[in-house]
Amino acid sequence: MATIRYDFAKEFAKNPGLRFKKLSPGTSGEEFREQVLRPIMESDDTIVIDVSGIESAMGASFLSEAFGGIALEYGYEKFKEKIAIDTSTDKGKVTSDEMHKRVQEALKKAGKL
Repeated sequence: MATIRYDFAKEFAKNPGLRFKKLSPGTSGEEFREQVLRPIMESDDTIVIDVSGIESAMGASFLSEAFGGIALEYGYEKFKEKIAIDTSTDKGKVTSDEMHKRVQEALKKAGKL
């Protein structure tokens, strides 16, 4: 089991997009979930996502689709074990807080929390 450090700005996008790939192809929360998060959930690895290089904040729709969607799919406990945002910067702290808020909202809405 390895912990992967993932530089979001370099490896995915400097400006996170919207919820669905049809709305922002190449930068959507849907694509991030499918291309990055799902493979982590299916592996023995964990991921720490560095958001310090992104130019704009991850919006609510991106966070809900990517992180809320993966938590719904695999369960909150497994999500917490495998996925984290690097909180060593202010941007990371804010993004982590917002991510957890959107995950909680998605789980409550689906009656899984």
